Amino acid sequence: MKPDTANHIDPELVLSTQVAQGLTVIGDHWSLLIIREMYLGERRFETLRRRLDIARGTLSARLKSLVGRGLLHREVYHQRPVRHAYRLTPMGLDLYPVVLMLWRWEHDWGDASYLPTVLVHTECGRSMRPKYRCAHCHQDVEARDMDYTVGQQFRKAPVPPPRYQRRIRSRPDAQVGGAVLDCFGDRWTSLVLAAAFFGQHRFEELRAAIGASTNILADRLRKLQHMGVIDRVPYSDRPLRHAYYLSSKGRALYAATLAIHEWSNRWLIEPGQEPLVLRHRPCKKRFEGEVVCSDCAQPLAPHAVGYDHGKDTA
Repeated sequence: MKPDTANHIDPELVLSTQVAQGLTVIGDHWSLLIIREMYLGERRFETLRRRLDIARGTLSARLKSLVGRGLLHREVYHQRPVRHAYRLTPMGLDLYPVVLMLWRWEHDWGDASYLPTVLVHTECGRSMRPKYRCAHCHQDVEARDMDYTVGQQFRKAPVPPPRYQRRIRSRPDAQVGGAVLDCFGDRWTSLVLAAAFFGQHRFEELRAAIGASTNILADRLRKLQHMGVIDRVPYSDRPLRHAYYLSSKGRALYAATLAIHEWSNRWLIEPGQEPLVLRHRPCKKRFEGEVVCSDCAQPLAPHAVGYDHGKDTA
């Protein structure tokens, strides 16, 4: 049976959505890993290099980019020789809902052996799993419950190509990042997912929506199918043609996608210039999301969440 999907939108709008703009700023694989390490308390260049097993030049370039885009700031912690530490800015700290939703998906569907096993909400003292919900009606959100309209004052602007491009393949650093960063750490792959959530399922629809070449799109679709994130379903026998639908594993990425959408609204989009306006169908209000503790249902902030690599009791 084909899974439920969100409303169809004009394919040409996908590259201009908040998700696409957010991914241009925060994603690639290494940048997301650096941000994750910042939330785990790592601040210094050499510590980041050792933990991520990343080349010095690559780490230096990503840190420079994250500082330039306003996600990190640099401060001196040693004078002779001069050495710098890196800290999240308010813009970077506001990515916390995205980071928590990526953790949740990896914990439920991927290989979370490299991540903290247990998150503890220090305000209620309980181990928990973060939940993403509508801030108005407090219901969990799913793609089929969301309506999309084009912003009234929106003017489509060109979105710059990804600064760092790479071909998806098996690689040693996959053990560092996990499956979720194979989805969100590669811009083309994440755009395929965004287009699928917006109702694009056939090859030509997806290609028109994200602007990818035929070989890049085919490569990403094969990868997502191998990961079990999408299912390939024939819709024509002569000639044989397939459509691509999100599996249960793929639909579980919707919360992280929405979190990126909301972060982009807060930091990248001028008021009234939103490419897409989301409305939550159950409460009929313009969507605003929040991440809450699964035990006490209170919103989560970075300073109020601890972690442990011990036994999962959530």
